Amino acid sequence: MKIYSPCRLSCLSILFSLLLFFVPAHAAEKHSTVAFLPFTVNASKDMSYLRDGLGEMLASRLSAEAGVVAVDKKTVDAALGAGGKVDPNQVAALAGKMGADYLLYGSVTSLGGGMSLDARVYSAATKSSETFYATAAKEGDVMTAIDNLAWSVLEKTFQKKRPGGGAAPAAAAALQTAHPDRTFRATAGLGNSSLLWSEGASQFFKTRNVPLSLEGIAIGDVDGDGALEVVMADREKVVVYKLNEGRLVEFAQIKLLARYKIHAVNVADLNGNGKAEIYISAADPGMPGSMAVEWNGKEMATLFDDARYYIRPVKVPGLGVVLAGQKAGSEGIAISGPIYILTQDGSQLVGGERLPVPTGVNIFNFAFADLDGDGEWEVAALDKWNKLVVMKQSGKVLWKSEERYGATKRFIGGTSAMQMMQQTGARRGLSKEEVSGTTDVLFEELYIPSRILVTDVDGDGVDDIIINANTATWTSLVRSSQVFESGTMVGMKWNGVGLQELWRTRKVGGYVVDYDARSHHLPLKDGVEQLYVGVVAQGSFGDVLTADESMLLVYPLQFKAPEK
Repeated sequence: MKIYSPCRLSCLSILFSLLLFFVPAHAAEKHSTVAFLPFTVNASKDMSYLRDGLGEMLASRLSAEAGVVAVDKKTVDAALGAGGKVDPNQVAALAGKMGADYLLYGSVTSLGGGMSLDARVYSAATKSSETFYATAAKEGDVMTAIDNLAWSVLEKTFQKKRPGGGAAPAAAAALQTAHPDRTFRATAGLGNSSLLWSEGASQFFKTRNVPLSLEGIAIGDVDGDGALEVVMADREKVVVYKLNEGRLVEFAQIKLLARYKIHAVNVADLNGNGKAEIYISAADPGMPGSMAVEWNGKEMATLFDDARYYIRPVKVPGLGVVLAGQKAGSEGIAISGPIYILTQDGSQLVGGERLPVPTGVNIFNFAFADLDGDGEWEVAALDKWNKLVVMKQSGKVLWKSEERYGATKRFIGGTSAMQMMQQTGARRGLSKEEVSGTTDVLFEELYIPSRILVTDVDGDGVDDIIINANTATWTSLVRSSQVFESGTMVGMKWNGVGLQELWRTRKVGGYVVDYDARSHHLPLKDGVEQLYVGVVAQGSFGDVLTADESMLLVYPLQFKAPEK
């Protein structure tokens, strides 16, 4: 991706201001005061000059067209304090401190060669915020995107009509940019593979950012209306969204008990009633406390909760999709023992038949797949070093990757609040019983990798693998605090001796957290797979522990049938 230098951006800003000089300002009856706050920049490359530059350009446009008065930079910097970060929960206090009628802030995200601009305008009068969105698919579109973003704000917030009466196309539309790079090697020993990119499906789109520090996503027909909903989870809650013309509209929300943290979310219609249940695997540092919910026509009804299993729907050879679960371990091991097929007895889960998986595989790091099309299922798994391994069900290793895949910052285990209290009490000479009367089991942190998607996207009757690859800028002893500079999605196929990479999406600035495929939930009558990818916007070490915005990218994967 080409990046503007600070000098070049300054030149663009000057040019933008000169153009505005010839545009007559429409003085408002009352000049609104607007505080233009620094934008958060989420990019793997140095784009820090956009932090203040974008706000300055928006201020020029809004001043010229609506007569707004910008709060001076010194006042803004003083109100924000050290670090200069905007806390969305404190915008009302910030507006009062600066005497502003409106606050304008947001983020800039580098996306696959393009750029996404997400802005929020807070009104002190209504005590509410509006979101705005624009994109630049390439370098030459940046000024157009900024202009579209400005006119979106002018039209909705200040009731100014765009010249010519046209709507802001980039502000209303989702980001359209280049699709997965066509890295298929025709001579790579794949014979008559039908994998060919369709020219008509060379785009992906991005939704507006949502205020979640994403831990997992899934898609499914949650309400039974025949359309897929998007399920997104952070550590404390699950939010169900309708996807309406590229916009995520909240439909329902599920909150867990404060002691439990979510580490995986999945959907599946296991009871066959036409509505996908939501399965939430969650835990405190000592034990799992999972739950499932289902839409009852009015709200999300609980099917079971506080279950002592880590859970995930799994497609099992000969059985179809079942609910699988594994219990907490002991002696410092977070998960151990057999993986069971679970059934529900009232509000309780009961472990039944064991899944035939190799030793060392846990509920989160594997998938069954018939990779060579011989009718016998292999096991694809991620080891603790994030190497992708293909095994027979007996455990015999057929292939192991050199590259790392599926890395995340999700984990279970660690030190609980109760244990911290006990440790503090011990230093004061108190016993565990004197602190609480109970003891928790301390587990070493166990990282939950991204899912291994198994789907036949090219329609040749043989399973393919889709998985992510996140690039870390540095690695620390505290893995959950490492920075993922960028992420990408990878498509792989068995070539007779191992899994071969067929395609790879362009890198996205940020952390690819989780993903799901439409083929898991709806038949592909039109031949178009849709890959839904959840990304946490993240660009620098300072943002690592405070990432509070996530986005959804949707890739249409369309393939042509082989010519005979």
